[in-house]
Amino acid sequence: MPYFKMSALTAKNELIYLRILFFTFGLGIMSWVPRFPEVKDALNLTNGGFGSLISTGSLGSLISLLTVGHVVHRIGVKRVLHAASFFLMATLIILTTVDSPLVFFFANIIFGAAISAFHISINAQGFNYQDRIGKFIITQMSGMWGAGALITAFISGFLVDRVSLQIHIGFLTVIIFLVQTIVISALAPELLKANQDADIEYKFKELFAGFSFDRLISLGLISAIFLEFALSDWATIYTKEEIGIKSGFNTLPFILFTMWMIFGRFTVHYLLPRFTLERLAVHASLLAGTSFLVSIFLARTLFASNQDIAFLVICIGFSLAGLGSSFLGPTFMTAANARSQHPASVVIGHVGVANIILAFILKWVVAWTAQATSLSIGLLIPGILLLTVPFFAKALKGV
Repeated sequence: MPYFKMSALTAKNELIYLRILFFTFGLGIMSWVPRFPEVKDALNLTNGGFGSLISTGSLGSLISLLTVGHVVHRIGVKRVLHAASFFLMATLIILTTVDSPLVFFFANIIFGAAISAFHISINAQGFNYQDRIGKFIITQMSGMWGAGALITAFISGFLVDRVSLQIHIGFLTVIIFLVQTIVISALAPELLKANQDADIEYKFKELFAGFSFDRLISLGLISAIFLEFALSDWATIYTKEEIGIKSGFNTLPFILFTMWMIFGRFTVHYLLPRFTLERLAVHASLLAGTSFLVSIFLARTLFASNQDIAFLVICIGFSLAGLGSSFLGPTFMTAANARSQHPASVVIGHVGVANIILAFILKWVVAWTAQATSLSIGLLIPGILLLTVPFFAKALKGV
């Protein structure tokens, strides 16, 4: 241990540690998503009730968005990361073991707050590293988060019907918490100290004063990314209840959606020399929305009596939807920054608040549409929203 304290933290090692934090972040918070059918059954809720309850995490995220930047500025990244890591893992264990909707409600709000706190902290550190080293790494970090989310989906799918949800999540969260604790301590020499980043404090003040709502950006962004939110909540439940896939294979459509989304984010730059982002966004959103809607329609009508064909159609539709929607969110965020006179951190705050509120409303709409009709009908909403992205694409001109 004394030797470790004396060793200097190199830029290479710092980057490795950041990658581990992003990877374990995705690995942890997405671990229970493929097993939502079991969570829903334990709570004994309808689709409408479960959808409403799971959306309460947005309340916690909103609280973090309005406060954590200020807290990071006051006490530094290290303490916030340690606290967020603990509450992430502790609440995740609670969420996957309780059968009380009331306990779940409060735990889910804390879980959402911890997610945003961890997200804000590691991205603040990532931007700090990027500025110090002069190396663009934020997109790479997003890819590491996606890789963690993808791997945990594979693991969860394999463990369904083999290992109980409580043992799976309990073991995984303890391991992740220990790894993150060690990595955060190793990063301590370079983590942002208290009062080190003045831009974060400005963000907190400006979130309330001079709040702006860019209609094209906010509506375009939520239309572009809401499918990702909806499938995180409903993909495995949909495959189990609507298609009839009861085993761990019900996670496959969500895994394929995530895989193709990661692929799209890492490869879209190859198309930029030939097409503008505005044009790419129009065609990609139409591909994603049409593919998703057609697959849902075919699975419910023409192939309703053939489970295997319906499942194959859904897998194809989800894959194309993931590919088409992959880069839309980051593109609208880039446009938001270009169209605003505020600092980037303030822009993220303004857009984030609007996005969380809109997502919260839409999640309730999907949940109760599914309850009143069917989950197939409820999931048409994010597909239709993707088809509206071209109406907002003019915000991407010049990006």
